[in-house]
Amino acid sequence: MSPEERTARNAGELPEQSLILEVVIGFLYPFMLLLGFHVILNGHYTPGGGFQGGGVLATLFIARYVVFPVNDTGSEQLHLNQRFFLALILLAPTGLLFTGFVNRNPEFQSLYLTLMDILIGLQVGFGLGVAVLRFAFFQGVGKVWRL
Repeated sequence: MSPEERTARNAGELPEQSLILEVVIGFLYPFMLLLGFHVILNGHYTPGGGFQGGGVLATLFIARYVVFPVNDTGSEQLHLNQRFFLALILLAPTGLLFTGFVNRNPEFQSLYLTLMDILIGLQVGFGLGVAVLRFAFFQGVGKVWRL
C-alpha cells in the first residue's frame, strides 16, 4: 500500500478505484444479466438451469460491490426477496404437482420446468447476493476489496 493510500484510508477516504475496472464491468453488466437469464430460461433444454443462472445473476451484486463499495443495496430487502422466492418454490410444486395438474396436462410440463428454473434462479441470485453483501459489510468491517 502506498503512503498516499494509507493517508487517504486513515482520513476516512477510500483510494480511487481503477478506471479500467469500472469501464469493463460497466460494459459487461448487461451481458452478464442476459447470460444469467439465458441460462435460467434454457436450463431444462441444455446444461444449466436455475442454480447456475442464479450464480451468474449473483455476480451482478458482487461486480457492483467491487466497483463501487457502498452499503446502499440493503441486504435486508434482498433477504426478504430471497424468502419470498423460497416460499414460491415450496408452493408451486404443491399446487401444480401434488394436485396432479401437470400429470393430467403434459403440455404444461415445459412451462412448469421453466417456472421452477426462474424461481430457483432468482432465489439463488438473491441468496448469494445477500451472503456476499453481509460478508462484505458485517464480517469484513474495515476491509475493502481492491483489484
